[in-house]
Amino acid sequence: MAGLQKAGDFKIDSAKIITSAGIEIDISASIIIITFFEDTGMMALSGNILMFDTVNLASIGPLIGQEYLKLKISTPSFKDESAIIDFTENVFLIHSLQSREKVGNRAQGYLLNFISSEVVKNQRTKVSQTLKGSYSEIVKNMLVNYVDSKKALYIEPTSGNKKIISPNVRPFDVITMAMKEAISKQGKDPTYLFFETFKGYHFRSLASMYVQTPIFEFTTRVPGSFYVRPGVIDIMKDLQNVIDYEIVSNSDIVVNYRTGVFASKLIIHDIFNKEYTTHTYNYLDNFNKESHIKSTGGRDAKNHPVYSATPVEKGGKRVSDFPARTFVSSTSLKDTNLYTDSTHTTSLNTYPYAAFNPHQWLQRRTSQLIQLEQGIIINILVLGNTMLNSGDVVILNIPYTGTKTKEKEKHDRFFKGLFFVKRIRHDFDISAGNKHTMHMTLVKDSVEDRLSDSGIPEPKSKKGPLLYEEFY
Repeated sequence: MAGLQKAGDFKIDSAKIITSAGIEIDISASIIIITFFEDTGMMALSGNILMFDTVNLASIGPLIGQEYLKLKISTPSFKDESAIIDFTENVFLIHSLQSREKVGNRAQGYLLNFISSEVVKNQRTKVSQTLKGSYSEIVKNMLVNYVDSKKALYIEPTSGNKKIISPNVRPFDVITMAMKEAISKQGKDPTYLFFETFKGYHFRSLASMYVQTPIFEFTTRVPGSFYVRPGVIDIMKDLQNVIDYEIVSNSDIVVNYRTGVFASKLIIHDIFNKEYTTHTYNYLDNFNKESHIKSTGGRDAKNHPVYSATPVEKGGKRVSDFPARTFVSSTSLKDTNLYTDSTHTTSLNTYPYAAFNPHQWLQRRTSQLIQLEQGIIINILVLGNTMLNSGDVVILNIPYTGTKTKEKEKHDRFFKGLFFVKRIRHDFDISAGNKHTMHMTLVKDSVEDRLSDSGIPEPKSKKGPLLYEEFY
């Protein structure tokens, strides 16, 4: 770790603003805090810079929301290019200035808000044409030819040859549609996300991210345990230390019934063949057929549902045996075996295009993505590094709280093992002595230890209900 003096250390290699007049201004000496937001639920990076201005750059520049921002930030000793935040060629766009206040004699402070330039390009571009190919090819087309992105693109190939008509909508709207309906070529996974990190744009399924090697391992440590000898701190242990954490939720069973996490029914009307089909989704029955974040026990280790299969009613019915949500959709199939689209043909009068097939993605995608919002979620605060991004996988172990009943209960059964990094807020604080911290939201949709299913149905009174009908 040569060059890294302390955990959370960082270096601003470049910080420049290109004004609307084409003038390049170095602002590195004026920065107080830089904040970045990475989120697997957002289509672009965004952030802000808190600045201390003694030359009235906001008026002289001027800063009017048409400036470009060059940034390059690194962690000392991390030499890999993927661990460097480099936006000196693919610049950010400064879109607004806010909270401008006088903070001293001939000095002012304000907040510069910036965002990826592709977002602005997307706002001023419309797509009105017929698009052909797989959804992954269509997404690549939108990013390269419509929003002119020069960044790295992580695009997982999708199955099916599609033909869609884009009705004068923005490129990111086309990508959103593709994201909802896309099915991976390998594994047939329908859980695609579209988001941006420091590494580039990602159009990938959850399955492709769950199989990643963990980047870091985090746990809480006893103060003072970082020292390898008096006065010398083990930097790696400090980086892996959870400074603070907040357990957000362990799911809401009422929400899970209503939204279709546990079970749902899909009714599809085939317009061309004048028939309808019904499809039922069952979370517990489908669990082993789906991609979930694995346990840390090795390649052959099993993961288990985060909900118990114990009966909830007489007759042995479980929480997933009640399709409480119903989806209704339509399609038009030329071939009911190949699921080809009857509405689009070629010049040779053939039907090679895949139809709108909601039974292949709608119910499973809905269940798995809501689990990212209503599953096992924890927010943690750690010292930062430029190696970790949203969409990565980490190991988290939170100590068991309470009186131990078993010797093996070292960590909380729900908050141990692999977690998916859903979002990160990076704070690069120069005023605190160049301290980089990360506020991360971690989530998982499986557990390492199988939950007991030997419970009993809901206890009910053996007496019938009392009915009162006389009120006058």
